[in-house]
Amino acid sequence: MMPELTKQQTESNGDGKRKCDEAGADTPSEQNSLAKRAKDDTSSAQDTGPPKPKELSQQQQYLSEADVGITEFVTRGWTGFDAIIKHRFSDFFVNEIDRAGRVEHLTLYTEVDDPEPPATEEEKAIEELGGVPDDPQEAFDQGMSRLAEILGEHDALLIKKHLDLDQNSDTGLPESAGEHSVTLDRELSKDLRRQVYMVTNNFLPTRVGCETVDGKLQFTRKDAQKSKQQRQPARRAGRGASQWRHIGDYCHFVMQKENHDTMDVLSQIARHLRVSQRTLGVAGTKDKRGITVQRCSAYRVDHSRLIWASNRLRGARLGNYSYAASELKLGDLGGNQFRIILRHVVGADPESLEPVLQGIRTTGFVNYYGMQRFGTQAISSHTVGVAVLKADWHAAVDLLLKPRPGDREDVRRARDTWYQAKDAEAALKLLPQKAALAECSILRAFQKSRDASNAAGAFAAIPRNLRLMYVHAYQSYVWNAAVSARIRLHGFGGAVPGDLVIRAQAFSAADGKEEGEEEGASRVEPTLVTEDNMDQYTIYDVVLPLPGWAVKYPEHAVRDVYDETMKKDGLSPVELNKHPLKEYRLAGAYRHMVIRPRDFSYEWMRYNDDKQPLARSDSDAIEGKHDPESIAFGDHVALKLAFDLPSSAYATMLLRELMRKETAAGFQSNLSSKSGRE
Repeated sequence: MMPELTKQQTESNGDGKRKCDEAGADTPSEQNSLAKRAKDDTSSAQDTGPPKPKELSQQQQYLSEADVGITEFVTRGWTGFDAIIKHRFSDFFVNEIDRAGRVEHLTLYTEVDDPEPPATEEEKAIEELGGVPDDPQEAFDQGMSRLAEILGEHDALLIKKHLDLDQNSDTGLPESAGEHSVTLDRELSKDLRRQVYMVTNNFLPTRVGCETVDGKLQFTRKDAQKSKQQRQPARRAGRGASQWRHIGDYCHFVMQKENHDTMDVLSQIARHLRVSQRTLGVAGTKDKRGITVQRCSAYRVDHSRLIWASNRLRGARLGNYSYAASELKLGDLGGNQFRIILRHVVGADPESLEPVLQGIRTTGFVNYYGMQRFGTQAISSHTVGVAVLKADWHAAVDLLLKPRPGDREDVRRARDTWYQAKDAEAALKLLPQKAALAECSILRAFQKSRDASNAAGAFAAIPRNLRLMYVHAYQSYVWNAAVSARIRLHGFGGAVPGDLVIRAQAFSAADGKEEGEEEGASRVEPTLVTEDNMDQYTIYDVVLPLPGWAVKYPEHAVRDVYDETMKKDGLSPVELNKHPLKEYRLAGAYRHMVIRPRDFSYEWMRYNDDKQPLARSDSDAIEGKHDPESIAFGDHVALKLAFDLPSSAYATMLLRELMRKETAAGFQSNLSSKSGRE
């Protein structure tokens, strides 16, 4: 057993010296050691081609990193260590960083940052009347009295008698819209109608509805009554466009979610508020398995309604409300702050790991697209992307619906049902909607059309963002393969003639991002590196293109890797603008090859109970909980990492550089199961 670990916190200083083979490369003049090592690394390299995706065996239930082009490391001479990533969802924390560099935190549940807007005329009128009583019956009685003052005793009594009568009674009242409605037989002025609406909307909201029909007021009895405690807060009475202009059309708020998808929580919020999900905006989607914090926006939704909804959400809390003139859109972020706990650390200790941690801080890691990009199942998202780019809709649908190893039992039975009988209705009944959105969309389309041969129409039924994810995954696969070849050919010594470069600016939002284009990819025009200008750039400026018809390619051997990789799949970079459907004509973009984390720090801990949280969330801090402390001579060892990354960079690729272990979810899940996963 390892000796007791002392708690040590090492903060980033930006110029720490590495204690292993490589030196930092902050400037071109500091890259000599990297250049020497790069020469040694590439002297024997022969094969620059990427591994071809293979059909997985029944035994292999998940993709490996090599299957998607992830093969190289920045640091040499380090064999890694064993640990479990995301043993618990509370081992993975993500806090969004906005474009100004501020880290989003949930610090308040109910308070709002902005002052209340000026009261409307209706709000002033209600205030002059003494406000609306909390007791529903008292509010009803006062409301009827107000109606009598406005309409007269006769009409008010007529309405009240109608509301009090049993629905099967013979009322003898004039009814023009069904047995629960009564229409006054005289027209009223606009001012009187406004006063009536004020009363019904505020004093009688659960008992009577009111509308103008052919210039006459029609009152409708509402049978379903809810207590004040159960009733959703109404929209602020009378708030018109001028009121929203005062505070801003968008209510911004911070959302903390736990072990839930971003879109699932947004769907819950929209359902509780009874608004379209398009009313809500986010800057980026976050990992499901983790505790994540991000800013959201809601169009013309009062913060009091969001507070009400927050108390009814599963796996999420809202807070820190404010108002702004603009909504949040995908890409409106600078990066993410990560806190990650690696449990069951074996084969590493503070002394042996120190130079490697320092190396990651100063040198960074390969900016690969991580395994999350390609899905968690045996059939990769990028394989479906190949079929989509070929407009082979039958192949795309077949890949999504065919049985594969590793499926949960209900999904496996649904796939088998479809594969054997082509019975969309039967298969759909077995599929869980949330676990198989694409599959459910396809089967519903087949069920509706009763035509299992219309694969193109069925694939088009998948939500657009999910459809585009498949082709973006293929771009990512090709990019991974190209960057691996670039490293094998030229190492990390710096920019070489033929490279493309864009000055690295950490945590800056992507420039020129278009709709449907992936987060973190840049459309800024790159510069070609030559013998004359190569000393002006570092390895951190080097970019490689995601394949597309509107990008430039490196002018050295890596250019051939794009052609060779795509040719094996029956595709070509120059033909990506010829797809019959415009949304799949890929323009391409650029992505930096190597990145460094910001504010990198780490801490060793010992603990006994695997179910014990080893860090606190924002909501824990609000509730006064303390940070867990290391237990002297605890049974298990954990390593806590904290760092910031620009948007679209994968924290798992930093962990890969550190641990030298497979980061595929299936592999990590197997490790976690052996240790008794929660």
